[in-house]
Amino acid sequence: MKYIIHYDIAAIFVVLAAMVHFFYKKTISTRQTRIFTLLIIAAIVSNIADLISIYLIEHPSGVPLWLHYTVNEIYLITFNATAAVYYAYIIAVTRGRERISKWEMTRILLPISIDILLVLSTPFTHAVFYFDSEKTYLHGKFFLVLYAFALFYVLSSLVHTIRYQKTMTLLQNATVYFYTVSSFGAVVLQLYFSNLMVAQFAVAISVLLIYLSLENPSDYGDKILGVYNGLAFQEVVSSYLEKDKHFRIAGIQIEGLRYIGEMLGAKNQQQIVKEIAQFFVQTAGSRRVFALSDTRFAIVGKKKALAWDSLTEEVQRRFHKPFSSRGIEISLTAPMCIIDLPESAQKLEDVTDIMNYCFEEKRRGSREEVIYAGEDILKEGKRENKILQILSQAIREKLFQVYYQPIFSVEKQRFTSAEALLRLSYGDMGFISPEEFIPVAEKNGLILEIGDYVFREVCHFMTEHKIWELGIETVHINLSVVQCMQEQLHEQLVRIMDEHLLDYSHVHLEITETAAVVSEDTLWSNMQKLIDVGVEFALDDYGTGFSNTMAVIKYPFRTIKLDKSMVWDSMKNKKAMSVLKHSISMIKDMNMDVVAEGVEDQEQAEKLAEMGCDYFQGYYYSKPVCVGEFLEKVKKQ
Repeated sequence: MKYIIHYDIAAIFVVLAAMVHFFYKKTISTRQTRIFTLLIIAAIVSNIADLISIYLIEHPSGVPLWLHYTVNEIYLITFNATAAVYYAYIIAVTRGRERISKWEMTRILLPISIDILLVLSTPFTHAVFYFDSEKTYLHGKFFLVLYAFALFYVLSSLVHTIRYQKTMTLLQNATVYFYTVSSFGAVVLQLYFSNLMVAQFAVAISVLLIYLSLENPSDYGDKILGVYNGLAFQEVVSSYLEKDKHFRIAGIQIEGLRYIGEMLGAKNQQQIVKEIAQFFVQTAGSRRVFALSDTRFAIVGKKKALAWDSLTEEVQRRFHKPFSSRGIEISLTAPMCIIDLPESAQKLEDVTDIMNYCFEEKRRGSREEVIYAGEDILKEGKRENKILQILSQAIREKLFQVYYQPIFSVEKQRFTSAEALLRLSYGDMGFISPEEFIPVAEKNGLILEIGDYVFREVCHFMTEHKIWELGIETVHINLSVVQCMQEQLHEQLVRIMDEHLLDYSHVHLEITETAAVVSEDTLWSNMQKLIDVGVEFALDDYGTGFSNTMAVIKYPFRTIKLDKSMVWDSMKNKKAMSVLKHSISMIKDMNMDVVAEGVEDQEQAEKLAEMGCDYFQGYYYSKPVCVGEFLEKVKKQ
């Protein structure tokens, strides 16, 4: 019989082309890529063995019988192995990193195991094929069983694809259907025309399509920067964590790139980023470099302390020098976050969260260029996320409480005002300090809703209980930095006071120096419009910043509140006492009232009164209390 081998030869070139491109391109080792590697190897070995077996069958003279059997066994085993590996590959594609079930493993391994046993026993049983005395190749009684196994794998792949088709793209589904139809058609064709070798060509074309649609290494590479991308990072880190490998990640955030784009354009910005990426590749050595975003990179590798110390030093050294674009020198910074795994995190999501928390900490003013992240950072971050969820729920369900801390008038020797303070308690977390949840609310855009809620609650409280009849002339309400940046703030506050029929003069708004610095013109405009209707303003936390005096001079405050740290320091430090005295004198000279916060005993109160303080606020007089207790206190006086 004369075999037609043109399709076999073409198949070898097709598979070799896919193989060379696959191994040359930047890719990563995942379960899916490892199985695909087996698929390519099985396809090429099967193809080559098929051609050799055909040559030996056509030229039997001088060829030992054992070689005939060996080559044909290799061909038949690898041919069916191709179908089995393909089935395993489809399962891996649809399942991702999810474990393959025992039932699926049985469906993959049992038929191919029987196949291998039948083929390997053939020299003794002649079950699949044999050679007569003239070395003519003949089929055995169980030869068609091998085709049945191949058909089983093809149909199983098809059924599995149909079941999980929503997890795959249209092209990926089409590839699987093509493989099914072409493989089935090729096998049937080859059964009827035993000399026409087309089965390998069908497999080769299918492997090429699979490579292009399901296993393209370009999915894992950043073509512009020449490094791995975020998808590759997810795959590598998840794979290492699943295998419990000990490794290290260096997250790197490039700060200042946005200004390059604004000054020099996107093209020059991209060129700088490309230069940075190549620097990381050269510095990383055997470790892998990933571009996670336009400004964030990650380097992943084994934990070797000295090698990583050298890397971090080299990165920081490079970023202490300016980059150059179009003759302009540009200074960038590269804060780093070092994460040891699996000690610090057990999930990919935790790794991402840790990086976010570390770089957020850096933005808040941390001086560390290299932050070594541990579980504590993750715990802090998770607590922050939990608080964020609680804040959203507290806004919806009105879980906040407003407490009031009375303010004592030195002149009238009684409580004449109070500060409204927000309180939040939640389930097993108990009391959550405003110092903790207010920054979270500001960062996540919830502070405006919370500020609106507090202002409404205080206005309702004041009018419901007519507190001016109890001697409380004003209530101090804190405004956040974000509120002070709202151009229509004055309109909103006036509208709420009008809704409650509240006299504007009973409201005293407190603003921090930070708000004064950040909002400037907007704050000035809002203050003037609110002062015109009778609202008064206080500068809170005086004595904690670096430019309080400028804020006092620039803005029309009626009251200055001395921070408790300034008061406490003055009681144990002569220099601090001198600063406090001069500060109070300066404020009084500008015709403003002084409130001393943190007054804890009679001695402090007497000294502060001698210095000219007008009001006291602190635990010596009262801690912040709920509405009922506050009303009792002011009624008693």
